[in-house]
Amino acid sequence: MRNNFQDLLKSKPRNLNSVQNAPDDVNLDIIGNEFTKIRVISPNDSRLNLKEWIQNNTDFVNSLFEKDRILLFKGFKGFSQKTDLSEVVDLTSKGTALTYTEPSTPRTKVNDQIYTSTEYPKEQRIAQHNEHSYSDFWPKKVFFYCEKPSRIGGHTPIADSRSVYQLIPQEITKKFESRGGVMYVRNFSDEMDINWPTFFDTTDKSKVEEYCKKKNIKLQWGEDNKLRIFQISQAILHDKEKNVKNWFNQAHLFHYSNLSEEISEYLIQTYGVEHLPRNTYYADGSEIEVDDLNEIRKAYEKAMFRFDWEEGDLVVIDNVHFTHGRDSYDGDRSILVAMSEEDSIENYLEKNQENNTRDAKAAPTTKSVNTTRKNTGEFFFKDPVFENSTEMLKYKLALSCRLLRLLDLDEGSISGHVSMRVPGAENLFWVNPFGVLFEHVTPDNLILVNESGDIIEGDYPINVAGFCIHSTIHKMYPEVNCVVHTHSPWGTLFSAFQDPKVLPIDQNSCMFFENHIVFDQFEGPVNSLESADNLAKALNGNNVAILSNHGSITCGEDIETALMYTVCLERAMRLNFKAKSFKDELKLVEPEIARKTKEWISNPLGFKIEFDALAKKAEQFYPDLLKYYPKNK
Repeated sequence: MRNNFQDLLKSKPRNLNSVQNAPDDVNLDIIGNEFTKIRVISPNDSRLNLKEWIQNNTDFVNSLFEKDRILLFKGFKGFSQKTDLSEVVDLTSKGTALTYTEPSTPRTKVNDQIYTSTEYPKEQRIAQHNEHSYSDFWPKKVFFYCEKPSRIGGHTPIADSRSVYQLIPQEITKKFESRGGVMYVRNFSDEMDINWPTFFDTTDKSKVEEYCKKKNIKLQWGEDNKLRIFQISQAILHDKEKNVKNWFNQAHLFHYSNLSEEISEYLIQTYGVEHLPRNTYYADGSEIEVDDLNEIRKAYEKAMFRFDWEEGDLVVIDNVHFTHGRDSYDGDRSILVAMSEEDSIENYLEKNQENNTRDAKAAPTTKSVNTTRKNTGEFFFKDPVFENSTEMLKYKLALSCRLLRLLDLDEGSISGHVSMRVPGAENLFWVNPFGVLFEHVTPDNLILVNESGDIIEGDYPINVAGFCIHSTIHKMYPEVNCVVHTHSPWGTLFSAFQDPKVLPIDQNSCMFFENHIVFDQFEGPVNSLESADNLAKALNGNNVAILSNHGSITCGEDIETALMYTVCLERAMRLNFKAKSFKDELKLVEPEIARKTKEWISNPLGFKIEFDALAKKAEQFYPDLLKYYPKNK
């Protein structure tokens, strides 16, 4: 749930100035939920300079941090230069800012150990985590400074690690404790994720081996300059002073289940579990159950609290007691990060605790990978044709409309519709304009609507049926980012059968095995939210719905997936229609083989590759579209 800072202030929290003996020129408040509390310091006068105020009140700031372990400075006049953050770190820390070593994700060093926040695609969310908790050392303090907040989304959710531990079912926390913690397995290459010279900050293999020996990291060198490491770290930190336990690891984030199901299945099939860029196990080498990791994710979700970033905001967190993450966003966003006060597992071990619990166990067994499949994946992940900036997503949406016309997947009329959820926005999506043929859709004439049907941007009205269907599906299934609805020639004809179910008669048709429903409640155009709700419920998580006497709907996590399901569905319905007359003589694909075939061919990588190929065809046929291509994105 998104929390609004102004709304929280209106609740008139208890004034704590007298309790904390705060300076007269600021107010102290607490925001949060029942699991996570954040101390807020705000000035009486917005002209009050943040750096100067901290310089003049360092003792107060440090004592308040010792008590609350998290401080949010909000409403001050921000830093005039990036080095101001370095000075504040020095003032409020025991020592200077730390260097970002053993990186998990890419960051850019800005100045004096000041870094950008994780450089990860803006449309993706970063799961909650304690910084560097995959290692045996980490920063005790982490500083986040907002240079520029994003237009939509981009929050930095905070969660109390102590609450997270309490919210995780006890039988799960006991598993991690009894099995010695978490083993992180990383496969470094030049194709995906960061490479080992970046991680170890050296190209000298002997130095890497020396470092790993010092840190109890097991390593295996492979061909083509590849490296695999096995690193065992804690799952839980026990704060002996307060006698509380903190959930402190990144098992859920490194595990392959943190990826979408389609992506993870493809990577496993292509590379094998042992060769994934990153993965996690229990410290004894046994697999962590995905259901347990999902329970951990639920605990984070329940504990986390969001505040709205404003320019000049600074939050300082105790990295052991609090986690952070990042919501997806739209627009420009600049958050600077600094870390200080190195902490380590040695400060949390009992004196008689044996060190060998941190020794890496035997590596998982390796297996061969098909070279051709491997090279295909590497090519795609290293050099994707389409990025996912806002401009590119709108371009792909317009291009998809052109493809539907080019491939004769519409009626040549104005009835079909395609929608795409706006990254970082909960209730907004783009849709093709009503009254415009697919062949005339451009990124500029797309309309932006909310789930209530209000037009936010655009010069055209909405298609009522399109709004009802798409908004309901988007709302009911948050993982669905794109929806395509058409009245294609073969699809419409096939939908008129008594039982228009796609049978697994060939490889392409297997794509829809146990992945489509037939919605036989035809009541004319879907012009009411009630009818749309019935349709969305019937969809029940499947990617495809065949609408009796009407057409089809396809859904996906991205434009490529939804559009390619439409293309492949038309092929399948054409063959199924023709095969109806030979039904008694048909040999259907066996269910188990159909399932395996579906898993193999209906993956996001395959969809993206074919989409890119069809995109070139559309751009050749509609050269006017190329002027909208965001070349510099």
